Amino acid sequence: MRVSRDEVRRIANLAHLAFDDDGLDRMAEELTKILSYIDQLSEVDVRGFEEHGEGTTPLRDDTPRPSTDTSLVARNAPQWSDGHFVVPNVVPPSPPPKVRDE
Repeated sequence: MRVSRDEVRRIANLAHLAFDDDGLDRMAEELTKILSYIDQLSEVDVRGFEEHGEGTTPLRDDTPRPSTDTSLVARNAPQWSDGHFVVPNVVPPSPPPKVRDE
């Protein structure tokens, strides 16, 4: 399937992207390659891979079970406080908002 510049321009407009003329040409080529790879998937012989008769993944029964003992969890936690895991900050805390004097 060949993707035209007009189709790329329409998709870019929907995605709020801007391309110059060279960018439109490159994107049309890339999308054409991607769609041709996807087309190749339809040629793959998948006979014999029908593992589940209805085509769905079997699920286990949703039966209630007792919760894990929190004392066992706390014993294995690197840090524990007030019934919760304590983890290091990944993002530094932001400073408090500045109050404007009026």
